Amino acid sequence: MYDPVISKLAMEAVRNLPQEVVHRVTKATPFSKEEEDAIASCGIKSTAATVDLAHFESLRSSQATVFHPTRTARALLTHWQYMKQYSLLPDQAVQPLPKQENAQHILNFHDGEEQVVDSELMDPPDLKLNSELAIVDRMAKKEIRRLEAEVGKWSIVVEQVTGQPSPDFDNQTLAVLRGRLVRYLMRSREITVGRAAQEHTVDVDLTLEGPASKVSRKQAVIKLTNSGEFYLANEGSRPVMVNGKAIITGEMARLANNTVVEFCNLRFVFLINLELIEAIRTEAAKNQFVAKQ
Repeated sequence: MYDPVISKLAMEAVRNLPQEVVHRVTKATPFSKEEEDAIASCGIKSTAATVDLAHFESLRSSQATVFHPTRTARALLTHWQYMKQYSLLPDQAVQPLPKQENAQHILNFHDGEEQVVDSELMDPPDLKLNSELAIVDRMAKKEIRRLEAEVGKWSIVVEQVTGQPSPDFDNQTLAVLRGRLVRYLMRSREITVGRAAQEHTVDVDLTLEGPASKVSRKQAVIKLTNSGEFYLANEGSRPVMVNGKAIITGEMARLANNTVVEFCNLRFVFLINLELIEAIRTEAAKNQFVAKQ
């Protein structure tokens, strides 16, 4: 995008470039079609034994509007020699394609390139490699489809704590399980807590918080009852600490706001969205009252 301030600074920097840098850059300017036509029509035959440098000095002076200001007679002579080398002068003719009976004819580069068949230069197809790539492609697509299908089921959002204060709740978050590094947002009435594996998924993956090798794959279930209360059920092999009290396998504990929950030395604070829970209770009471009528 154009910025007038930056453009002005850039132009000022260009004007302040050393003269040797400017000369080196402008000297490398490619020859235009008009310049090459003027050189080709200078009247010097390609068969000339010697070429006078003064002839190109005269050409540069007589056609000053055609040539770039940095062109010198030596530069014009050098370019004329290049044109002669590549058969670009008017009195030079491109050699025709060789005839079959003339076996001694030597092809030039252009004619030889015309006879090259690109398909013959390609490597033969590697069937084994192509088969492996096809398998990998199918597996990747299958994994993408699986992830896309699970997007709608994800009810936990994991966010890294940046140290800056941010709101814990929105109108969809029932509660938050806040750890030292991450926080888990509870957005459904029931979530599973544990350690995710290749073929086992949980809503709250404790491996994101820290070392969780001792945590069971399904360590606990946190559930919101119809009365608006949260309960934690321990379904793992190790106890879960709730406010310092051990909850062993098969037991349940009520989770109040600001409850400290510890899974194998991974400590969290359970925060409840009190406004949303109160709204759910009020709506449930209204529905119960209407049902009784």
